[in-house]
Amino acid sequence: MLVGSATSAFAQAATATPTPMMMPTIPQIQLQTVPAYGPAPLTVGFFVSSLNPEAAPLASYVWNFGDGQISMIPPTALFHTYTNPGSYVVNLTATDTDGHQAAAFAAVIVTQPAAQ
Repeated sequence: MLVGSATSAFAQAATATPTPMMMPTIPQIQLQTVPAYGPAPLTVGFFVSSLNPEAAPLASYVWNFGDGQISMIPPTALFHTYTNPGSYVVNLTATDTDGHQAAAFAAVIVTQPAAQ
């Protein structure tokens, strides 16, 4: 009679200790237009605010003004002039230093120029 012992690698595996998962803080932004409505040519100011200051700092911006114009200027004091009547959707995409993105949208309505 043979007597022996065998040990499996599975039997010796260490048990894992659960650790809490840290979720990244995703940036959130809000976009406001002043004014958002008026006759052509209409110069609009854009104001951007961060909704969660705990996120990494915003590092880059891509503006799409809805009229074919695109800009990468940071929004410290950003203005854009709409020369043609129409309805425009403004899109801002901001990327933080960790590579996370946030987007915000706003509407601009440009009417016919005032009669003189």
